[in-house]
Order: sequence, then C-alpha cells, then structure tokens
Amino acid sequence: MNLHEVLSSTFGHEAFRPYQEPIIRAVMDGQDVLGVLPTGAGKSLCYQLPALLLPRPTLVVSPLIALMKDQLDGLPPAVYPKATLINSSIDPDELDRRLQGMEEGRYKLIYVAPERLRQGSFLRRLGRMGLSLVVVDEAHCVSVWGHDFRPDYLFIRRALDALGMEGAPPQVLALTATATPEMQGEIARQLGRPLEGITAPVFRNNLRLEVHPCRNADEKMRRLEALCREIPGAAIVYVNSREGCEKIAAFLRRGGLPAMHYHAGMGREERQQAQERFMLDRVRIIVATVAFGMGVDKPNVRLVAHMNLPHSLEAYSQEAGRAGRDGKPSRCALLYAASDKASLNRWMRQEEIKLETVRDVYRALQSRLGRGAGSVSPEEIQAEVFGPEGGFGADSQLRVAISLLEKSGMVSRQPDAGRDMQVAMLPPPPSARADLEALLDERRRHAEARLEEVVAYAEEPGCRHVALSRHFEQAIPPCGSSCDDCLGTREEIAPAVKPDPPTADAVPDLGRVILETTLALPFPVGRTGLAKVLSGAADSPVKRDRCEPYGLLAGFTLKALRGYMDRLLEEGLLRIPPGDEYNRLFVTPDGQAALEGEETIIANPFREPSPSRSASRSSSRPALSSAVDMTAPPSEDEDDLFERLRAWRRIEVQRAGLPPYVIFHDATLRMIARACPATVQELESLPGIGGKKIESYGAAVLALIRGEEPDDSG
Repeated sequence: MNLHEVLSSTFGHEAFRPYQEPIIRAVMDGQDVLGVLPTGAGKSLCYQLPALLLPRPTLVVSPLIALMKDQLDGLPPAVYPKATLINSSIDPDELDRRLQGMEEGRYKLIYVAPERLRQGSFLRRLGRMGLSLVVVDEAHCVSVWGHDFRPDYLFIRRALDALGMEGAPPQVLALTATATPEMQGEIARQLGRPLEGITAPVFRNNLRLEVHPCRNADEKMRRLEALCREIPGAAIVYVNSREGCEKIAAFLRRGGLPAMHYHAGMGREERQQAQERFMLDRVRIIVATVAFGMGVDKPNVRLVAHMNLPHSLEAYSQEAGRAGRDGKPSRCALLYAASDKASLNRWMRQEEIKLETVRDVYRALQSRLGRGAGSVSPEEIQAEVFGPEGGFGADSQLRVAISLLEKSGMVSRQPDAGRDMQVAMLPPPPSARADLEALLDERRRHAEARLEEVVAYAEEPGCRHVALSRHFEQAIPPCGSSCDDCLGTREEIAPAVKPDPPTADAVPDLGRVILETTLALPFPVGRTGLAKVLSGAADSPVKRDRCEPYGLLAGFTLKALRGYMDRLLEEGLLRIPPGDEYNRLFVTPDGQAALEGEETIIANPFREPSPSRSASRSSSRPALSSAVDMTAPPSEDEDDLFERLRAWRRIEVQRAGLPPYVIFHDATLRMIARACPATVQELESLPGIGGKKIESYGAAVLALIRGEEPDDSG
C-alpha cells in the first residue's frame, strides 16, 4: 500500500513532516534504524504507520506510563482498537485479558516499559507470537553516560536475542530527540546491531534562545516574573528541586500570575490535577522539576525557562525544545548566576555513585546468594545498603550499581521473577576493582565534561544556536535573529568574585603555566575545565591534591584564560583531537619543545581584557456561518481552542474509559474550533454532532469556547 495513502486515509495528514518519510521507508525496507528527531517532530508516526503494514505486531519500549498513555489516547480511530499497553498501572484481570489478546493477534501495537522485558514469562509469550519490529523510544536512556540513563534499557539487547523467530531477531527502530554522534554509536552498541542513522537538524528558527545573567536567586525570580508578564501564553519553568518548585510557584502567584507547581513528591492525583489544569489553559504557568515534560503534548508553550543550569546540553535541547512545538515563535530562557556552576557541581557530586556503594551492593548480594544464583528483593537490598528511609536517588543508584557490577564481570542478571531480580554471582576477575574504578572515573569525567559544556553555552560569546548545533556536530551559520547574541541583547556575565590579577613578577609566563598545568592533570579536560583549575575555581574538576599548579592563575577570569588557550591552539602548542566530543586539550610536541626552551611563551600582560558587550489572548470570536470554510489556514485563536478541546477530550477519555474518537474525532474538534458556536443550536448544526453528543458533552464544549471551566461532573 502507498505510504501517502495510509497517511491520509488512516492518520488524516496530507503530507509527512520532515524526516518522517525516510525513517518509515527505511523501516519498511527491513533496515534497523536510529531516528534522531527534535521534540515535536512526530516521532510516534514513524512506528505507528509501519505497525499497520508489517505482518506481525510492533513492540514499543517506552520509559514512562504517562508517555505510553498519551500516545495511545492520541491514536486515530483506525489504529486505536489495534493497540494496547502493558504496565504496572493495569489491574491483574485486565492485564490477563490484554496478554490473551496479544497471543490471539488482536493487537498491532504493544506498549511496554523496559522492566517488563526482564520477565521471562512475558518474553516467552512474545517469542511464541513473534514480532516484526521492536521500537526503543527515548533511546538515549540506553546510554550509560547519557543525561537520562535507565539501567533496565541495557537488557533490551538480550531481550532482542530471545525474541527471534527462526533464528532471526526482530527489526529495531530506535528513536530519540537528543543524541550526539558518540551517543548514537553507543546506542547501536548497546542494542547489539548497526543502525541506519537518520538525524534531523537541531536548529529550530522559531525558538529564541537567551541567557539572562543574574547576581543571585532573588534577581532570578524578579527576572522570571518579568518574563512571564512579558510573554503571553503557556510557560514551563524548570527548577532543580521540589522545594524550589513550590517556592517559585507561590512567588509568581503572589505577583498575580496564575502558576502551579509539579514534582515527583506530589501525590498521583495532585500531579494529574496540576497537569490537567495546565493542559486546559486553566493555569498558564507550571513550575516543575524535569519529572514534567516527557509525554506532555502541549504544542502552544510560548516560554520554557530554566532557573538552574540543566545537567547537560542534551537535556537542555530536549527540555527547551518543548516550547513552540506548533512552529510559532517561542522563547527559551536560561537564568544564570555565576554561583550556579558550583551548585550544579555539588548536585552532581551528590548524585555520583561511589565505589563504596557498589561494594556494599555486591556484599548484600553475596550475603544472600553466596557464590550461586537466585532471587533477591530490590527493596531489601536497597534498605540494607541505603537504610530504611533510603537516600538521594537510592533506587536509581541500586540499579546503576548492579549494572556496573555486570559490566565488570562480577554478576550476571537474568530475567526477573515478578518483582524480584534474578542474579548470578560470578567469580570476580583479577582486575575487578580496577575495572570498577575505571568505570566510575569515566562516569565522573563524562559528568564533568557535560557540566563544562553547559557552562560554556551560558558564558561564551557567539550564536546560541550555533553552539547547540555544534554540540551535536551539526554546522550552521549564525541564526541572525533567533538568539540574544545575534539580536545584540546578550548581557555580560560578571564573575561572582573578581580579585586582582597576579603581578607579572609573580607569574611572568602565562603560556608556560598553562602548558605545564595541562601536563600535570590526572586526566585531560577542555578549555573551561582547565581554566577552572588554573584559576582555583570552587567547582574545578581537579583540586590541589591532584594537580600542584592548581590556582596558580587565580584572579584571571575564565574568559581571559580561555583566550590564552586559544592562542596556544593557534600556535600549535596545544591541540584538540579531531572528533573529540569534549574538546579536551593535549600538549603537542611543539608545546613540549617550547617548555624545554628559555623563550617566554605568553607574557603576563598585567591586566585583563576589557569586558565584552553585553499579548493577551484576543477575546474576539468569529461568527458561525452556514458553510464553514475548512480550506483557509487556521488562526492562532482557532489553534488555541482546538488544543484546549483535545486536552479536554484526553481527560474525558481517562474518566470514561472510552476511545478518543467515540467522544469526538479530531476533524470534528477542528470544525468546532473553526466555527466557534455560541449556542447549543449552533453546535448541533455542525456535521458529526448529534443529540446524544450534545446531551453528553455540549455544555462542556460551549464552556470551553467561552473560556470557562467545563463542569467536571459530566
């Protein structure tokens, strides 16, 4: 069947979005594919359409229950009855019915969490029925060094091997919004097969990237309030702590701005209520941790603000990319203070898994299993290692620790038995401790490199879009008008402390100090990392006990020190290896020769370089005509109403347990948004709306059109 015919007849779209068709054609040609598409580019269609055409079912591995549910509810009428999800939120009787339906061939699309693939009985069931395609959604979760690593994703490779029909494993489609070339390579390695990469550009010209320097947290809140007043429309404000979410949401409310908080510490009903109010535009601003966003389909977000540094540029690209999914101009603001670097560094140190933790997990396993194999309760291991109350990220740290023990050859984890883990103890190799230390050190270096890149994005001059694209090894010209640098509104970031620079007598040759410090480091770092070592920064990746020249150039700004490093790079005394993702510095043979000579390399100038430069929704409503013109392009008001209607329908789907199309088709919602009826009679005159729908939903729809809250009683 022609792909465009299926796209039109089943999904109601006249054309593919960019990069969707190449991915779908590659899948239909039998290739294993990695698709890297930005947020809002339509990744789900890339497997939903092939699933209808492939001979056997498609299994979708997705990290969040909310994400699975949202994708299922958004399916068109022709696909919805052929899809199901299997997760822990389903009661046992319903789960049995769905599993039976899978074996009877009733489903073409099956959504599961990665943990489900560790269950041997489920794998055997999938093996009996056979799969055409396995989709790994949010595939960056498989990367051990990624910003959102999920240890259970590492089991997908073994599950693929177990799911083969007649010796041939199912085809794979991996999808993510963010992956550097290095991460793309790791995704392929972790899934155990080469993947045909199809990557969309990171650059989106409707997103205005900007950094707002602030002296402290108080100034950040004032700047945020000003942004929320200046930019009409929905806003997501990301904060790195639960307490911070509540504090900032309360601050905005005190200023008369409609804001709610959202974080993982809230009850399930409370979180759902906050999300519903935001989706229906009952509240304009949601202040949230990164627990909010994945699986939230709201195209008309006009502002995404970060109150703290994101954990990586990959994370920032994904989180900021939740703005302007409808293609309309939107802003992405990072509120940045010099102290943020040290704060993020402390958070990373807190999150960092220690060798002692891995050792304690190993001993807890050994005390239960000896040298054999068997079942262990993750809750019991967690309580023994981290205490009855747990600790910061205890569940995640336990799973990461076990995955590190697996990588170092000390244990082997088999498919789970219910909630219990099946673990086999292996004879520890002679290099076990050294291997573990190397793995932990590499995790630490990756974290430090990610921090360095985020700080460079905030501080270094140049087009923001160029910097973000360069991180993903995509070369673009300066955006011209989509970032603060190109618009000429960039503000200078002053260091928190600015002591006098050292005298020329104290350090006569800056170039010599930089080269000697590079050689003295226990591991290579990039320009910003080296500048922190030289300046003795609090968040330096290396301290004095590991590098004697630490702090020798205290008093020089990071920007000035990076400038001196650029001179050494230009003169060939330092080098960055081609393709090195983290731009780490190494001394060249010419640099070694310069150190052996007597000549001054870069004289201390005894001064620092001079500092560099630094609508309310319309209330009008179109009249209803006897023949609504559906060929004209939609207005902004129409688009906003259409999205509110779809959000209301999703809530009704959850409450009534009905497929979305039973309530209203998308085409009917679009007709309502276009006609904007003011009375029951006008609503009933529209095609596809009969007396029963008027009785069930008429009052709610008319309330939404008037900008009021619909009666939740139904």
